[in-house]
Amino acid sequence: MAAAVSTSTAVEQGETPLQLDAGLLASLDVNPLDVRAYKKDREALLQSRTRNATQHLINTLFQFPIQRDATYGPLATLPAFETALPREKPLPKPKPLTKWEKFAKAKGIVKRKKDRMIYDEERGEWVPRWGYQGANKQLENQWLVEVPNNADDDFRPDKAAAKERKERRLKNEKQHQRNLARQAGEAAATAAAPKSELGSGVAPSRARRRAELEAELLRARGSTASMGRFDTKLEGESKPRGVKRTFQPNEIDASKERAAHMQLLAKMDKGGGSEMNLRKAIKFASKGQGSKALGEKVAKRRK
Repeated sequence: MAAAVSTSTAVEQGETPLQLDAGLLASLDVNPLDVRAYKKDREALLQSRTRNATQHLINTLFQFPIQRDATYGPLATLPAFETALPREKPLPKPKPLTKWEKFAKAKGIVKRKKDRMIYDEERGEWVPRWGYQGANKQLENQWLVEVPNNADDDFRPDKAAAKERKERRLKNEKQHQRNLARQAGEAAATAAAPKSELGSGVAPSRARRRAELEAELLRARGSTASMGRFDTKLEGESKPRGVKRTFQPNEIDASKERAAHMQLLAKMDKGGGSEMNLRKAIKFASKGQGSKALGEKVAKRRK
């Protein structure tokens, strides 16, 4: 026996009116459930309440301005939603400004993004501004370059341009490391501030000074070959974060050394000899005389 389907559009309002947020297509019935009806037939009660809330939402949607679309049919314009939805994740913290960004903000300098491709009039085509075959390597790739009259005899314009480009890259990398150290110091100062002062953004001078010292130590670690691994630790110094280089001890067990060598040989065999430079190996074994001399040397040893 099929259940009868109600075609009425009437909506029953309880003690508390139905809460509606058309922008989110949400209709909420906050009235308490009837305990007796719930125990008697739970499914029928829940379906009745759901149908009532849904019908209330549909009746409200048809009161909005409706436009007829040939593909999708009638379309209603929904208002802005009013319900404040909770966030799953906290709001991201603003990224600290770099030294240049602070200066540009104070001076009102607006950063303009440069296009990656520029037009080369000599070649008559678009070339990348940097990278492979970039315009920044134009002087390095030219086969004929004019040399100034006051230049030295061994002056090479291509090598001078390559050196200048490398120095610019190292300068940018050094500035990047300084920005990271400055941001780490500011983050440490914020974390060390009491909870009562975190809202105002004011950290005690003692905690700020400690953060500045940690930032200076972080910069100093980058000046050594071991990145501060073998430097003398100060009392109360925090452990540096980041990737650390590992160094094998000078004296290890013979079995471990043998296992490491066998693992390296197996890795070479697995790649079909692709990881081994045969030409360099022959040159080293023959002391620069070539494969023919190496073959004669091996033949003499076999005799």
